[in-house]
Amino acid sequence: MIKSLFALVVTCIGTEMFSQKVDSLNIYSTSMKKEIKTLVVHPSNEKNEKLPTVYILHGYSGYPKRTLTQDIPSLAKLSEEMQMIFVLPDGNYDSWYIDSPNLKYETFIAQELTGFIQKKYNSDQSKSALMGWSMGGHGALYIGERHQNTFSAIGSVCGVIDFVPFGKEYGVPKLLGENPEKWTSYTAISQIDKLKDSRQKILISCGIDDPLISQNRKFHEQLIKLNIPHIYEERPGAHDAAYWSKAAVIQIFQLKQFFANHD
Repeated sequence: MIKSLFALVVTCIGTEMFSQKVDSLNIYSTSMKKEIKTLVVHPSNEKNEKLPTVYILHGYSGYPKRTLTQDIPSLAKLSEEMQMIFVLPDGNYDSWYIDSPNLKYETFIAQELTGFIQKKYNSDQSKSALMGWSMGGHGALYIGERHQNTFSAIGSVCGVIDFVPFGKEYGVPKLLGENPEKWTSYTAISQIDKLKDSRQKILISCGIDDPLISQNRKFHEQLIKLNIPHIYEERPGAHDAAYWSKAAVIQIFQLKQFFANHD
């Protein structure tokens, strides 16, 4: 039986959707042989011009609808005001957005999802960003480092830079096995050298009371040592939606400015 590429249903999530559109999709992943729930927020009165597109990865235990209604509730309004497309894929609770023996979320995000969006929407391929928070911050950095031709900008908020120290409590063994020594090469910090010649816009933000602040500071210091341009911000806040809902919006504004000056 031939499986359809996707099933598309235009839905309205919540009561205040302004004048943008929110499409609820089931996008078929060839690499995983299953459909991935994805929300696409885009302006309602789209012109023929291509629009900047930001792929947003949720954190551990999250899902697309929660991203839109709780984690970054201003996304709907921002899509219309800034004329940007936001793509919110489901990260399967605890996939860490990597390619493991059983799951291929790196392949899905970097190839299958982006390919689908570029074909079905007015998405400007040269103005595509990947961002996320917590587990999604890890995914944005890890995938962004490894797919620089796909994403011209990457943003991490409260990102997990290295999941090895606490991976056993957050689903990593079922992805990569029980031996932590085999996890290292799947972490964002392990891929940092790939950014040496990168032309990407790199944005990193973390709350000063976040347990992950030391990891983010270390990543920032490594970027400095490698002479890799980036924007690093610390603000008052912890590892919660109160922080990332605001920090993510700041990064979206920074991305908008970057895209406006990006050829």
